[in-house]
Amino acid sequence: MTQIVVKSKTAANVKRLLQLAIEQELRVIKLGIEKTNQNLQRLEGQFGIKSPEFYKAFQDGKMGDQIDYIKWAGEYETLQALQQDYTELLEIQLC
Repeated sequence: MTQIVVKSKTAANVKRLLQLAIEQELRVIKLGIEKTNQNLQRLEGQFGIKSPEFYKAFQDGKMGDQIDYIKWAGEYETLQALQQDYTELLEIQLC
């Protein structure tokens, strides 16, 4: 586990501010996940394939380099990054 030390003259207030900042970032990331999921669902409907299956084929070079495919791969990668960030923020413990 990584540990970060923050020093402040008013520790109680800093802890509260950090907690509020984390909660706000979680809300922002959750909205990003929802929007990205909507975009992926639209693309899945348009092309008739689920995003994980598409992404594997795209990574294997089986889908070509259409701009829609490149955007779709970018959306999928964005979702993965957002989900990882969300999970990591949820695991933060302020002491």
